[in-house]
Order: sequence, then structure tokens, then C-alpha cells
Amino acid sequence: MAVGRLAILLIWWLAAATAWAAVQPDGLTHERRRWTQADGSPQQSFRMTQTNDGLLWFSSPAGLYSFDGVRFRQETRVFGHALMSSGVASVLALPDGALAVGYHYGGLSIFSRGGVRHFAAGKDFPSGSTMSLALDAQGVLHAATTSALVRLRDGKWERIGQGSLPTGLLTAIVFDRDGALWASVNAKYYARAKGSDRFVEVLDADDQWLTTVGGVVHTVLRDRGLVRLRLGAPIEPVRMERPPTPVAPQLYANGMFDGPDGSIWYQRSDGVARMVAGADGLLHAAEVFPIADNGAAPHAGMVDREGNMWLISFDGIERYRPHRFRRVPTSSESFYWMAQRGFNDELWLGSMESPMVRLRADGGQRKTAVVSPQALVRVAPDHVWVGTSTDLWEFHGDAQRHWPLPPQLGKGYDVQSMTVDRTGQLLVAILRNGLWRFEQGKWRHDERLRAVPDPTPLSMLTDSAGRTWLGLVNNRFGELTSEGFRPVALDVGTPLAMLDSGGRLLVGGERGVAWLEKSKDKDTARPMRLARGEAIHRVTGLAIDGQGALWIHSDDGLRRVDAAALQRFWHAPDRPVEAELFNFEDGVRGLPSQVRPLPSLTVAHGGRLYYATVAQVGWIGTEQIRRNTRPPGVLIQSLHSAGRDYDPADGVALPERTTTVDIAFTATALSVPERVRLKYRLDGVDADWRETRHERSAQYTNLAPGSYLFHAIAANEDGVWNETGAQLRFTIDAAFWQTWWFRLGCAAALLLALALLYRWRIAVVRGRAEARTAARLDATLQERNRIARALHDNLLQAVQALILRFYAVQTKLPQEPELQAMLDKVLGYAEKLVEHARDEVLALRQAPPCEELIAELRGALAKAVPDAEHLLEFVVTGPERTLRNDTAVEILYVLREAVLNSARHARATRIAVRLRFEADALHGEVADNGIGIPADIARTGRPGHWGLVGMRERIGRVGGTLTIAAGSGGGTVVSFSVSAAAAYAQLA
Repeated sequence: MAVGRLAILLIWWLAAATAWAAVQPDGLTHERRRWTQADGSPQQSFRMTQTNDGLLWFSSPAGLYSFDGVRFRQETRVFGHALMSSGVASVLALPDGALAVGYHYGGLSIFSRGGVRHFAAGKDFPSGSTMSLALDAQGVLHAATTSALVRLRDGKWERIGQGSLPTGLLTAIVFDRDGALWASVNAKYYARAKGSDRFVEVLDADDQWLTTVGGVVHTVLRDRGLVRLRLGAPIEPVRMERPPTPVAPQLYANGMFDGPDGSIWYQRSDGVARMVAGADGLLHAAEVFPIADNGAAPHAGMVDREGNMWLISFDGIERYRPHRFRRVPTSSESFYWMAQRGFNDELWLGSMESPMVRLRADGGQRKTAVVSPQALVRVAPDHVWVGTSTDLWEFHGDAQRHWPLPPQLGKGYDVQSMTVDRTGQLLVAILRNGLWRFEQGKWRHDERLRAVPDPTPLSMLTDSAGRTWLGLVNNRFGELTSEGFRPVALDVGTPLAMLDSGGRLLVGGERGVAWLEKSKDKDTARPMRLARGEAIHRVTGLAIDGQGALWIHSDDGLRRVDAAALQRFWHAPDRPVEAELFNFEDGVRGLPSQVRPLPSLTVAHGGRLYYATVAQVGWIGTEQIRRNTRPPGVLIQSLHSAGRDYDPADGVALPERTTTVDIAFTATALSVPERVRLKYRLDGVDADWRETRHERSAQYTNLAPGSYLFHAIAANEDGVWNETGAQLRFTIDAAFWQTWWFRLGCAAALLLALALLYRWRIAVVRGRAEARTAARLDATLQERNRIARALHDNLLQAVQALILRFYAVQTKLPQEPELQAMLDKVLGYAEKLVEHARDEVLALRQAPPCEELIAELRGALAKAVPDAEHLLEFVVTGPERTLRNDTAVEILYVLREAVLNSARHARATRIAVRLRFEADALHGEVADNGIGIPADIARTGRPGHWGLVGMRERIGRVGGTLTIAAGSGGGTVVSFSVSAAAAYAQLA
């Protein structure tokens, strides 16, 4: 039994050692992405280049293609200028941002944003296909056609190499780092030194293409393998690792490509290999990517400005992007990895199918006898406990011991989690068997969870305050006390990871992360919410790195909350937290274990953050995370409106009646285009920036004629913004009915119509008012006539009859002079009453002229205040007009009331009555020099007296206004004003 177990362990050791020695020596891995014809990529492309706006350009017999990292576009125009031909053989970006395009059927074009220069084959350019383009150190463009080698000087092409280059098929040219120009003619290599005019034959390479790696020409010779070529120097073999047997020696007998950071990318018989120099001086395959199913081998490569490797094959395009996270060399046959910090700064690494290994920061390793580690707890820098499916191991200094799990449990019960409580007691959770204590080599079941259903803790932690926390299935979390289990509400699903961060407890589970804020009275859960509403699914690891940032490992990858954001969370936990996501795009592959080993994050080796998944272990140096510091280029690609595409030249004019535009734009961030952020804004329409992530276009509707300015900006995967971005000015022409003069004319017409409508309305209102006034006046006249008739027929007749009876009585009375005199006086008053009544009847039937008004006032004053007529003075200005009957009566009563008040109450010595006949109104005034009137009485009248109130009502009845105020020199002034329409019988 023991011998068999030892044999199995030895086999595991050998397998692990072999696997770790065979995989990535530098740990760097690349994300491979392939685009085929189904994705719109060009077919049979020969050359690629990148212009300074970030766009990639591909030559193809089917045309010229561009690529922004998301979409391939077949271009018929470059910078708004048309191609000479659809068959493109070569492309090259020029330092000033221009693009040189060589054609299969001859000729070349140089496109720039300022224009285009076309060079026709056989006319101002050599005939034959333009196969290759190159720039020397001074930026002079060289071109190789199938018939000649030329360079561009002062806008004209001049031939070079005549007399020293043989005639034949010229396929490729390159410059090396020494400035030498290399040419491939008839599958032989020729070179011309810098400053020389002659080419010399260097090698019969049996190869039509030239490759430079690190500025040095490389080729593969059948009998010598990979070699370096330098003009004037012997051929230098490149030392390669030996192909593993039984692989054929032709493994490295194919082409190579210049890669980033001095690497060589090799086209091997079994795929593409990234070669790096090892400490032994040999080139080793750090990564191997098998050739895609039914895919062609790559024949050209390029490194873009962001450090990505691009390879071209006849049926597709491939990108190799370096990951931010590096792989720990592990066996691909093992699963369910555990990676935890052990002694000091070591990383202790193991899986279900392999023994545990102790890895030092310098790369050294020490194997252990622990097989299939499931849980680890670090008590001190030199004291670690490890649990497996069969044993409990203790490592303390140089000593190590192990004990089997409780024998009464039988086999197949793994250790799930472990912790050491405040008393130093080791607590071990054993799958399906609850919580156990281990002390001095003996096991004892912990009865504090006996009343808890399914009592096996999936995760445990004793915090810095000595409190032991347990996470159980079914969203259960709580504290293990001396009395038992104290539940705490914490809505994160089943708790799988815990972290003590400076005395603050963070708990991760199936539904996210929460901070358990502890106080004297209670523990309060503070869930961590991410900005932009992102969700966190199944957290299995939490760690704080050396920079104070929080790392969260979940099914989505790893999220990093930097130190500043974490501090803001401690102070304001209700605010969303900004978190940076690292996922498969960054090299984080596979899901963490669902049950064990847990947790899946740790920090070791001087601050490296390690993660473990079911299939692999990886790390990142958190103090210097690889960042893309280059902001993306932003391009306006097209403007579409009403079924027509417009070249996005600044100032493009759109026809009249255009109301809708669709503007396509893009950002050239090629590393992780899926994380690019794009914002746009149309001045005068958008109040603020609008953000889009997937659709790289903006649509606007209901646009009015005028000038518009469109802006687009972008940020790369690391949040580096191109704030300048791209702009597009465009105008929409106005139809004649949208012009300013048409609108001004319409406005003038509208104003004229409104004026005419207003005048018509005023006329209608006036007519209606006059009709109502006439009707009211007629009714008033009718009523006055009725009153006059009643007075004449009844009152006057009755008074006359009464007078006659008095006369009859007088004749029969005895002759008594005193009585007779009294009767005569009474009869005289009665006759005057009849006369006045007749006058009133007459006044009811016709409007009195101004003279009668004045006479009436004098008579009224004489009757009320004898000997006061001399106080009155009358002033009449303006042409006198006949007054309306009702208005005249009201004015008479008002004037009489005002005059009598002045005579009776004001003790005035002068009373002036003024009437002013004007075209628009009749104005009247009664002014005296008496003692005046109190202001409150002038406003409201004296209680129980209705004279002043009646005056206001009478003037108001005819539509006028009346004021009572103190005079400037003393006394009182009563003034009124009545409009001409209400005062005069006939208007002038």
C-alpha cells in the first residue's frame, strides 16, 4: 500500500517536472485573434502597414482594405481621393501620414490629406507590378517593380542599380539597420552599402522574400537553418533549441517575422512559435500557436504601434496581443489549482492531480510530499497548515508532520477550509462532516454547530480582532462564538471568500462583495456597488496588493479597485466604486473552483498577485502593470444622408430639405478594441457628450438648415483619452422657404395680418360697444320718458290740483292777514316746485347745453346756500359739444354735489368749476380754497354719508374716472374724465 502510494507520488513528481520544464520559459502569453473572409478580412493579402492615425492597411488583388480593430473596410478612396486600380500589390505608410499604394497592373499613388499624386506605369513610373516599397533612414521612398528599382527624388522617380543588378524578377527590397539596401532578384539576395551605387550578390537564398529581424536580414538555408546576413560579414547561424524527438529536423525550416521586444516569430511546420533567447544562448519556443484548421501558413508580419504582432496568410489575418498577466509554468494535465502564500514570501502551488511545490521569487522550487492540497492557513511566516483529501499537514520551520483525517469518517472527505481562532485552536471544516478541532494530534468534533443544518463552513477567517467568521451554503454567514453560531445578515449569496483589510472585514460571495461594518451595537452590511451598474458573479478571492488596491476574483475575471477608490468606499459605501476589469483579454483564463481550493487569490513574491483557476495559475506585477499609454486615433469615416454617402471632408454641404444624417466614426485602438470608449457631440443639438460602446455611428433627425460641428473623442482600454479627437463641419442648405428673407417676409406678412385683424377686432368691439351703448341709451331714454310722463301725468297734475284746492280753501278762510301771508308763501313754494318739476321733466327728455348746466349749478347753489352765487366761477375751454343725455345728467349731479360740498362744508371763499372739451375726452374739475378734506374721507367717504360714493358711482356708470385730492395751494380738487365716446352725443 505504501509502496504503491510512493510510486504514484514519484510519477506525479516526474510528470510535473517535465510539464513545468516544457512550457513558457518567460511566462508571457499572447491573446490570439483570427479574422477570416467571414469577418470581412482581405483574401490573398501580401503586405500591410499602419498610418499615423492608427489604421491598418492591407494590399490584396481584390482591392485595398483598412482595419480599425473592429471592422474591415474595402476602400475605393483614400483621404477622399480615388484609387487608380482595384488590384493592390503593396502598401507603405510614410512619415508625414501619407499612404503609398502600388498596383498589380503597374503604377503607384501617394495619398495624403492634402491631395494625391498618381504615377502611371510606363509613363512617369516603371512598368510592371509594384511588388515592394521601402524607406531609407532619410525617409526617401524606394519602389521595386518587376522590371526596375527606383527612388523618389524631388517629385520624380530615378532608377538605381543599373549595371549592378541583374535583369529578372525583382520581388522585394528592405533596408537593414546599417543603411544597406537589400534586393531579391530571381530568388537571390543582393545588397548595396549605404552611400554606394553598386549592388553585390550576397547569397543564393532560394527565397523570393526578404525578412529583417531587429534590423538584420534573416533567412533560412536548407543545410544551415536560420542565419543572419550582414553586408561584408560572414553568414552567422542563429542557435536554435533542438527539435524534440521524434519531430523532424525541418521543424524550423520555414520563414520568420520580426516581433516585439526583440522576439522572433517563426513559421514552423506545426504552427507559429514565439522565440526568445534563453540563458543558454539558444532561441527557445516560448509559445507555440498551432495553424488554424484548414488555414494557410502566414507569409508576412508586422508589429503595430501598440506592440501587437500581426501575421498575414492568404486566407486571413491574425493578431497576437501580449497579456498583462503571465502564466505560471504548470502541467496542462492538472486541474483545480491552489496557489497560496506559504513560508515568508513563497508561493505554495498544487492541484488535484499533482504534488504541492514551494516556489521562491527567484524561480527556485522545492517539492513537498503533499498531494492534492485543498486548503491552507498561514499561522506565522514559518508556520503553515495544509489540508488534503486524506491528511492534515503541518509545516513549522524545517519540521513537517502529517496526520490522517478523523478515522471514523472513512475515506473521500476533503478538507474544505481551515482557520486558527484567538486561542490558537486549529479549526478544520471537513466536507459533509461539519467543523472539527485539532489539538496535539487529536481530533474532536466542534459541537457549537450541532444545531445548524448542513454545518460545514465553505470559508472561514479569524480577523485581527480575534473574531472567527464562517460562511455556509444557502446564503448563511455569521460569527462562531463560545456559545455557538450567531447569524449575521449579509446578502452576498453563499460566502466563498473573506479578507481582513486593516480591521475591516470584506466578504465575497455568489452575488458580490460586502463590507461588514462593525460597531458596539451591531454589524451592518455595506454592499459594494460598481460604477455603470456592473454585476460581480461568484467571488472566490479577495486580496490587497502592495499599492493598497483591492483585487476581486470572480467568474468574470479580476477586478481592481485602486487605493483611492477603496478609501472613498470606506468613507462613503453608498457611492458606486470604479473598478478595472482584467479578463481573458488580459490572460486570465478559466473559472475559479466552485467549492475548493479556496480562496483563489494571494499576494507573494514581493507583491505579485497570483490567481488560481481550475485550469491554470497566473500572476501580475501590481507595482507596474503594463499599460497602453497611446491614445487611440479618432476618424470620421463617412456621412450618410437620404440614401447618399458623402466624403467626410470638412465643410461638406448637404442639399436643401436634408433633415437626417448618419455619421460613422471610429477609434483605432487595436489592442483591446472591445474596451474602447467613444463619445460624440453635435454642437447646437447635444447639450453634453453622448457615449456609445458598440455602435460606432451617430444618427440625428429633424435637423434645420445651418452650419453644424460634429465632435468625436475616444479612450483606449486603459482610459487614455484622445481629447482632441476628430471633427466634421457640415452645412445644410436652406430651401427658399427656409431662408432668412423668406422668413422675414412671412413674419412681416404675419404682423400685417395681425395688425389688420386687430383693427378689425377693435372695430367689431367698438361697434358692439356702441350698439350696447345705443341700446342702453335708448333704454335709458325710454325709462326717462316713462319717468317724465309719470311726473307730468301724476305728480305735476296732483300737485297742481293740490294748489288749486289750496286756492279754494284760501278764498273761504276768514280775512286774517297773517294766515293769508303764510298761505301765499306756501302756494308760492308749491308753484316753484311745479316749475322745477317741469324743468326736471324737460331735462329727462333732452340733454341740457353747457349754459344750462352752469345755470342749474347756480340755481342749486342759491337754493342750498343763499347768497353764495358770487363764490362760483366757471371756465370752459375747447369747442363745446352736445352731451349725451345720461352722461349730462350724471355730470350735473356730480358737479352739483361737489359745489354744494365746497359751499356747505369747506368754508370756501372761491369755488372754480372747469370744463375742458377735448377730442378724446371731457374733463371736469371743481376746486375750492376751503379747509380741505381728510385723505381717508376722500378715499372712502364719511360713514353714513353717500355723497362721495355716489359721485364715484355716477362717473363710473358712464365709464369715467373720478379723483378727490387736496389742491396744490390748499382746499380740495374733485376731477373727473369721461371718454369722448361716452360723453359726446356725436363724435367729430
